[in-house]
Amino acid sequence: MRQPGTKVLAGVAVTLALAGTVNAQETDVTIVLASEPVSLDPCMTAANDNGRVALGNIFNGLTARNPETGALEPALASSWTQLDGNKWEFDLRDGVTFHDGSPLDAEAVKYSIERTLNENLTCETRTKFFAGGEYAVEAADADTIVITTDATDPILPLKMANVMIHPTSVPFDELQRTAPGTGPYVLDDWAAGQRVLLTRYDGYWGETPEVATGKFIWRSESSVRAAMVTQGEADLAPSIAVQDVTEEYGVAYPNAESTRLNLDMLTPPLDDRRIREAIALAIDRDAMLGTVMSSGAEKATQLYHPTTIGWSDEVTMWEYDPERARALLDEAKADGVPIDAPIQFIGRIGHFPGAKDFHEVIAIMLSDVGLNVELEWVEAAVKNRLQVKPFEEGRRAQIFVDQHDNTSGDPVFTLPSRYGSEGAQSKVADPELDQLLKEAAGATGEARVDAWKAAAAKIEEILPDTMLFHMVGYAAIGDGIEYTPTMFTNSSVQLADISLK
Repeated sequence: MRQPGTKVLAGVAVTLALAGTVNAQETDVTIVLASEPVSLDPCMTAANDNGRVALGNIFNGLTARNPETGALEPALASSWTQLDGNKWEFDLRDGVTFHDGSPLDAEAVKYSIERTLNENLTCETRTKFFAGGEYAVEAADADTIVITTDATDPILPLKMANVMIHPTSVPFDELQRTAPGTGPYVLDDWAAGQRVLLTRYDGYWGETPEVATGKFIWRSESSVRAAMVTQGEADLAPSIAVQDVTEEYGVAYPNAESTRLNLDMLTPPLDDRRIREAIALAIDRDAMLGTVMSSGAEKATQLYHPTTIGWSDEVTMWEYDPERARALLDEAKADGVPIDAPIQFIGRIGHFPGAKDFHEVIAIMLSDVGLNVELEWVEAAVKNRLQVKPFEEGRRAQIFVDQHDNTSGDPVFTLPSRYGSEGAQSKVADPELDQLLKEAAGATGEARVDAWKAAAAKIEEILPDTMLFHMVGYAAIGDGIEYTPTMFTNSSVQLADISLK
C-alpha cells in the first residue's frame, strides 16, 4: 500500500491504463463513489454524498479552506473585515459569472445566504453549520456584503466557506435538483441511478483545471469500487475498505470523520441515562479495531479530532465492561424503566466501507447485555430526514450510527447543531449547556478553548451519545492521474485537484 501523499507507478498498470476505456479521452476522468448524490441543491452540499460531487466543482463560497494547510483563503470574496464585534464586511471578487451567464453581485450573495438560512427548507448547510443565532445580511453596494450577527461571531468568515453562492433565480422556498454555480464545472447530465457528468466551465474565474470532464458513478460494494480502478474502469475511488487496499493502487489518508452512536434520549428506554451509559460500556472498541474497523482508526471521546481547539482530555474514554452494563440495566428495570422495549437501530445503506459488518457487530454487543435491538437498513435520504427536526411522532427509541467531519477546526461547527436546544439535529434540551455553547461561540483565544472544554464536560454529563472512533480513509488511485487525498476528500472530491499523466 502506498503511504499518504505518495504515488507508486507500476509498469503493468501503465499498459492497462493505456488499453482501458477510462482514458480514451485523455482529459476525462471517472470517479466511483459509494452512493449517488441525493441532491445537488447548493444548500445540501454539507451532506457528504452531495458535497463529494458539488463542493468546489459546481459551487463556491465566499471563502475556502486550503486543502493542504487548512488556512482560510479568499474565494468569491476577495477580502473581509470585522467592522465591530457583531458586523463583518465582505468585498466580492470582480469578473465572476454564474453558469447561467448572470454576474455575481451582492444581491445574489445576500439571496444565497438568506435562502440557506431559510427555515422553510430542510437545508443541510443550515442544520450543520448555523444552529441558533440570527444573521442580518445587507448588500451595501453591488460589490459589498455586510453581515450582522445577534452575538459576537469571531469565525463568521470560516462559516461562510460552507454557504454556496447561486443566482437569485433559484426558488427560495423549494429545494432543487441543482442550480447554477460559479465553480470550474457545470452539471452537464445527471442520469438518475447511473452517473453525474460535469464538464469544464469556460467562464470560470480561477485557473483552468486540467480535467475537461468528470464522470461520477457509484457502486455500493467497496471491493467493486477498488476493482474498477485496478481494472482501468475508473480513475479514482476516494473511499474503499482497508481489506480492498492493494500495494499498487492504495493510498491511506487522514479522514476527518468521527463516528458515534446517536441515542434517542427523548424516547424510553433511552431517556434514562443509565441505559445510555450501559450502551457506552457494552461496546468492545478494541475488538472492533483491526476486524470490522481499520486498525488505523482511533478510539474517540468527542465528535471531533484532538487537533480541534477546545478538545478536552478530561472526557471519559469508556472501557468495555459488559457486567457493569448489565447491572445498570437491572437497576433501571427495578425502577420501572422498560429495558425490554424495542430499539430501532437504523443503518444507512452504503454509509461507509464495512458499514454492514460494523452495524451487525454493534447490534450483537447491545443485545448481549440485554437490550432489545432491531437492526434496520434505510437509504441516505430516509436517514437524513429521520435525524432532523421535527422528529417523527410516536416513534420507537432509535439509535443511529453518525459520522461527522469537522474539517474547520472549531467545535462551533459540531456542538450547537447536535447538542444545543435549537440544533436541528439535537435531541438535547439543557439550558446550562445552551449557555456554555453561547459563551464559547462568542469567545476568543484561551477563553474560547476553555469554554469549549466546559461544554464537552457538560455533554459527557448528559451523555446523549456513545462515542466510537476517529476514522482513517483509504483511496484507490489509477495510473492515469495524480491525486493526493486529504482530510477534505470525504466531503469534496474536487476535479481541479486532479492532474493527468
